[in-house]
Amino acid sequence: AMVQAREPEVGDAFGRALLDFLESGRERWGHIIERDDGLVEFMDTAVFFDADAPWSAMESKVLPQRAGPRVLDVGAGAGRHSLALQGRGHEVVALDVSPGALEVCRRRGVRETFLGTVFELAETQPERFNTFLLCGNNYGLFESAEHAPRFLQSLAELAAPGAEIVGTCLDPLDTTNPLHLAYHEVNRDRGRLPGQLRLRNRWTNIATEWFDYLFVPVQELATLASEAGWRLVEHRHGPGPYLAILQLR
Repeated sequence: AMVQAREPEVGDAFGRALLDFLESGRERWGHIIERDDGLVEFMDTAVFFDADAPWSAMESKVLPQRAGPRVLDVGAGAGRHSLALQGRGHEVVALDVSPGALEVCRRRGVRETFLGTVFELAETQPERFNTFLLCGNNYGLFESAEHAPRFLQSLAELAAPGAEIVGTCLDPLDTTNPLHLAYHEVNRDRGRLPGQLRLRNRWTNIATEWFDYLFVPVQELATLASEAGWRLVEHRHGPGPYLAILQLR
């Protein structure tokens, strides 16, 4: 008789990948990102640790000039930006929904962490933040056109006057890959933005829950932001992602 294939165990696959990298230091060790159309991509876990990773070149140039005294690093991962700014004297809170990621942050010296979403942090009414980081393509945490205004309003509740969001995002339309173009079409047919991705992280036999992640062109980002009281004040394009700075009106 055929043995039924099993789905992976649901758990903190991303956090486990970061912890394993921290503990074993294996060169070029990676984890898998799976999209709901079956596409899988290999992600080098080292980029979450390396402050000079290619995707963060623009971030590391801009952050020292733009970051205010109190910073919320949203989706902090292994804490590379938190540590860099903390080392420059900023008061930083590293926020993530992955317990493993925050364990890595703490072991690497990040002083203040918060396990949960920005919505859950807002409920605790912390001291307000001058700068929010959505680095490493974390404008993707907008999730969808419907969710983006709620997410941005939550940041506004956490914001000091004149606060800024500094983050990066990939433009989903900047591709010739037929798999991506076909995915955009399916999204359009379903009434979704073309760059709305349904993903999960995989590590060994563990997978996270499926989650939505949104890649949008910069003009679309500006439109979503303005609906929630933020305005685009600066953007720059590099190889790969673009960097955008939003300011609270």
